Amino acid sequence: MKKNYGKEIDLIISVIMWLAIILTPPALADNAVNLRVLVISTGDETQDLKLSYIKPVLDEIGVPYDVLNANTQDLTADKLASLNGVACNSVDAGCVGSYNGIILTISDLTPNFTPAEWDILHNYEKDFKVREAVLSGWPATYSDPQAPFGIYLDYGLVFSSSGASYNTQWSVPAAYQKEVLESVNLANPLPITGFAFAATPRNDAVGPRDGTIPNVMPLLQTSNGEALVSIVQYKLPNQTTPVREVMISTITHASFLLHSKVLAYEFINWATQGVFVGARRVYMAVHLDDLFIEDELWDPSLKATNQLQSYRLNSSDISNLVEKQTTFRAAHPVAGSAFQLDFPFNGAGAVVDPAATPLVTNLTEDLVAAVVTNKDAFRYINHTFTHAAMDKPPVPANAPCDYETFANEAPIEAEITNNRMVWKLLGLPDQANNNKVLLTGNHSGLKDRRCTADPLFHPEMANIQDDDVAFDQGGANTLLLRAAANTNVQNVASDSSQRAQNVEQYITQYDDGKPTDRIMLPRWPTNVFVNVINPDQLTDEYNYIFHDRFVNTGQDPCTIPGAICAPRNYAEILAAEADSAVRHMLSFNKWPHFFHQSNAANYANGNTLIFDWLNAVFEVYERLFNLPVLNLPYWQIGDKTKDRLDAKTANIQAKWDRVTNQVTLSADKSVNLEVTGIDGGDLYGGQFIREVNVSTTPAVFTVDRALTQ
Repeated sequence: MKKNYGKEIDLIISVIMWLAIILTPPALADNAVNLRVLVISTGDETQDLKLSYIKPVLDEIGVPYDVLNANTQDLTADKLASLNGVACNSVDAGCVGSYNGIILTISDLTPNFTPAEWDILHNYEKDFKVREAVLSGWPATYSDPQAPFGIYLDYGLVFSSSGASYNTQWSVPAAYQKEVLESVNLANPLPITGFAFAATPRNDAVGPRDGTIPNVMPLLQTSNGEALVSIVQYKLPNQTTPVREVMISTITHASFLLHSKVLAYEFINWATQGVFVGARRVYMAVHLDDLFIEDELWDPSLKATNQLQSYRLNSSDISNLVEKQTTFRAAHPVAGSAFQLDFPFNGAGAVVDPAATPLVTNLTEDLVAAVVTNKDAFRYINHTFTHAAMDKPPVPANAPCDYETFANEAPIEAEITNNRMVWKLLGLPDQANNNKVLLTGNHSGLKDRRCTADPLFHPEMANIQDDDVAFDQGGANTLLLRAAANTNVQNVASDSSQRAQNVEQYITQYDDGKPTDRIMLPRWPTNVFVNVINPDQLTDEYNYIFHDRFVNTGQDPCTIPGAICAPRNYAEILAAEADSAVRHMLSFNKWPHFFHQSNAANYANGNTLIFDWLNAVFEVYERLFNLPVLNLPYWQIGDKTKDRLDAKTANIQAKWDRVTNQVTLSADKSVNLEVTGIDGGDLYGGQFIREVNVSTTPAVFTVDRALTQ
């Protein structure tokens, strides 16, 4: 628990810190800091929603950080900078600041962050030229009722209004246009859809007790000109160079709010001055599962999938996709000229006889011929030969499952290797790299469906997933994982909507007989369902699932989580899907979104559900950002995920020497890292990002914040 200082101790500490502040010379730029962020919260992730908002972003970007809970821990000077266990400052030879960025989850950190602790924090920021970002809260001004008295916290703002919805305008000072919001589309307003305080800058001669005066420069304002996000420069009288800089937001933030997604990176980038271990990139890949086989279709008259109706792409569909893909690239330059759809395929649908040995491809068949002709237009993924279920064998062995299972590894290995053979026979591109990746039919084998996979056979069950055994509960099929290991598969695709499958992880819980574990690669599902080929089908099924079926049973869908209060038309469905997908993109995860080959059908005049979805997503994204969107093949996502997982287990040392303007990196083992703000990297979003190998031997790199690019 946090110590309960007595009044006498509080007074002594406050006086000592006050003396240190007034006797400390102006902050020096010549110092060294570790590339690490300190997040000061008012609780854990269940208690402090701003911590639960910013922590996943730090994790995904890969920024090293510590969290100090102001309610239970004290901030002391030696935590911020110490030499041989004793607090030090930048004029002490060998003194290194522990952090190159400070993030506060709430503006006042009440009730347990004391005036003395604020003095310690601000003194460190001035001494080591470290910036601070404030995620949310009241634009506070607080005075110390005890000696040395005076204002200890002042953001230079005066509250003017509050509300749960604001129309906004951007206002970025010229001096900061290469440092903040460079990737945001400033031509469009950012709708604020959560509670916020709006404030007006004071910009008077009054300031905190250290003698500085806060000068407020708004970045995001209401339509009336009130500040919502601002930079505050603290300057000594008659000096032009600030001794301390803060970015403060008075907007409520949460992971599910779109405005929060837009601003999250800005807080981190500002606090670290754009120099940190890790990198921010935006990704989008689209997988169209089941190429070469057919998918059953939704029947509006039945309000169910009709097993007598199905769809399989044809040559006309493939030609149309090639054209639509080219048109999409031209319409959305941020997607890149090399954007490609990915086809997880089932080779049994491309051969003359799936049971024959050797396999012979049906090169004259309409779809197969079209794919071969246009093979370089798309990318491909091994989706197994027949789309067979890979679930655990039933217990007892004679249980009446509604799907087939395998009793040993051999037939599972054949599903993998036969599909590779078809890949080779068709001459599809980039097979060697893609042999590292496996996508099973319906992501089977990662949970145990307990013989209740088909609702037609189990009408007694309201939800056929209710008795599933999840991945982390022992539900994965060890036979599948052993077969994957035996065939040198390194990455296994998972469904992020399923329990314990929404985490990039080494699969260590199951013995697959190999010293190197498989990696789980999550994919995002969407509400463009496997059994629809046109907007009418999608709209009918969507509204049935999320609205009508509840009304039909006398329930109010407005009271049911995940349901919708009123039916949606196709445009409204696309808007909801685009909103969800952009949130995924702004999590900076590399995870693909998955669909099915049926969604690529030409339903009218060259239109397809998949490109309707993609265009809707990118239109929303482009209203917010100018950042290029990376479109990686799945195997490369696997390689980058491996690097990220390995780096998370390494003890990384990173120091920024301000005298030499160099960063020194080392680790307790060899790992590949992305580092932002050093030279020799690729320019992305106005910043250099460089991939480096770090080992026990320190490596030195020159800082380049790309402010002149």
